[in-house]
Amino acid sequence: MKAISAILLGWALTAAMPAYAGFYIEPGITYEKGDNELEWPAPLSNSTGTGQGLGFNLKLGYHANDVFFIGLDGSYSKPKFESSASTDYSAEATSTLYGAVIGAQMPVAGLRIWGGYIFGGDLDPEEDGGVDVKFEGAKGPKVGVGIKILIVSLNLEYMDLEYGTSKLEEAGPVTGELGKFKNKVGLLSVSFPLTF
Repeated sequence: MKAISAILLGWALTAAMPAYAGFYIEPGITYEKGDNELEWPAPLSNSTGTGQGLGFNLKLGYHANDVFFIGLDGSYSKPKFESSASTDYSAEATSTLYGAVIGAQMPVAGLRIWGGYIFGGDLDPEEDGGVDVKFEGAKGPKVGVGIKILIVSLNLEYMDLEYGTSKLEEAGPVTGELGKFKNKVGLLSVSFPLTF
């Protein structure tokens, strides 16, 4: 409780200083691990799966007093996609996401917290066993917490995504729409929050 009080006092004191604003950029390297679910219409049962792999994240925006920040949030990753659909689908995938973020941090070292929303993005697994799927229109909340030491931040983030379109691009002669696709993703990252 004392630590939280000290953090809040530090933010309040910094916020009371003369305000200045500037450009904010935060590149980072990510490792993601997620659990997904593809909903099928009755009487078919839902399929479940996982995804994990490395990626890159970039936040761009503005800061005030090196404490508050707001900006755009984009990421690119190459997770291994696995699903129990179609006799255990397993393939390398490409994921792109974009959204917005707002947060607060201690100016030099200490706790950072932020929240945001993913407005769009795709998850595109490669073909496996004659089956090829693609998920488009990702949307959902994203939250994060980190510890900053000078210019390096160690972070944990969580996203709860739902994709608006699920396509069966190939399954022999069959193509068409699939059911609703949901993906809950945890991320561990090392980033470099820089202010100008």
